[in-house]
Amino acid sequence: MLLETRHGEDVGAVRRKVRQPTAFSDAILRAKSGGGCPVIADIKPVSPRDGDLLGGRKPADLARTLTRAGVCALSVVTETKHFGGSLAMLREVAAATSLPVLRKDFFNSNGQITDSYRAGAAAFLLVMAATPDDRAEQLYRKGRELSMEAVVEIHTREELDRALRLEPTIIGINNRNILELEKDPGDVRVTEALAPLVPASIVTISESSLRTGREVRRAFAAGVDAVLVGTALLRAADVARGLAELAAGALET
Repeated sequence: MLLETRHGEDVGAVRRKVRQPTAFSDAILRAKSGGGCPVIADIKPVSPRDGDLLGGRKPADLARTLTRAGVCALSVVTETKHFGGSLAMLREVAAATSLPVLRKDFFNSNGQITDSYRAGAAAFLLVMAATPDDRAEQLYRKGRELSMEAVVEIHTREELDRALRLEPTIIGINNRNILELEKDPGDVRVTEALAPLVPASIVTISESSLRTGREVRRAFAAGVDAVLVGTALLRAADVARGLAELAAGALET
């Protein structure tokens, strides 16, 4: 099967030998086909840049509210040291929603993938900036064994080239440098530069540093299929209203 970028250029003959798990990407594509604004809501207790984000709210309650509000999927940050997350929080969120859930953390062992599966995650984050190629392949393969998708995260063209060797179903473009733990400002221009280079057959997500409807609109204009938004929603007094306002701004012409 020839893969083409979103602008139609051939990027080589890459064959998918096995049908890969698709629960997370299918949820995105269903939302997209409905003509809406596919948003993945990111639940995390703390931002190293912005501080406490939960404000006393329970993650499970947030999950239920966001599900009713119309997000297409949920993401849970389980990294403990910098983001205050936990595997227990993932279990709570997964039990509170019928939507597929992504576990976001720094993965370096197959055991973490298995733990994610047992906690109810449909997908896990594979950060190319923090993962050598041989380890990335090992983790990706383990996910497939468990029918989990990997959101293969990139921030640079070089990371995209490495990611494509995995033949991923999903690419996540992080507008920030994850190795700086969200302390850099981030810019949707990263998505605008990289999204057109991703093969059209791969579901593409713009992640992080999306604060306004206009920025979300720019990400979609670059060719992504969904956006992942955390801080902008969690800092809203009413997350459902915040989501509605973000989606409305994104769909303005």
